[in-house]
Amino acid sequence: MTIHLRPATLADAPFLADVVIQATIAQGRFPPDVDEEEYRAGYEAWTRETVLGQIPGCTLSVIEEDGRPIGRLRVVRDGTNITLAGIQLLPAFQNQGIGSGLVEDLKREADQHNVPLLIGVEKDNPHAQRFYARLGCRVVGEDGDEYQLEWRNRSL
Repeated sequence: MTIHLRPATLADAPFLADVVIQATIAQGRFPPDVDEEEYRAGYEAWTRETVLGQIPGCTLSVIEEDGRPIGRLRVVRDGTNITLAGIQLLPAFQNQGIGSGLVEDLKREADQHNVPLLIGVEKDNPHAQRFYARLGCRVVGEDGDEYQLEWRNRSL
């Protein structure tokens, strides 16, 4: 299994919306009262804005396994920290170490640049909370819907 990241293109918008929807449904977190078609259209529009560079410092990537798209990774770099702004994998590719490997890569990058890795995780997503805790991230704050997590090299 070879995992590769490639920059997202405008043509990837439907897939990237689909992976978010599928992952959220698999977690039992997709609200039943949300119009999926409307949500998908909005998410695709937001994805296109991201791909076109309208969000400063934001990198949106397609996660591929052996050339096949299996997920998305969104990272914001502003010089003072690295923010993991979204990682989703199709359900069939979860719990195989792919996400852990990508987060470990971001931790190494943060360490090399002597900056923290920041992550927002929804309060209604205990699976993700456990995942990040296992990877050494700790809660440093919260807002209405999310816990704010941080990882930093403790030796610094």
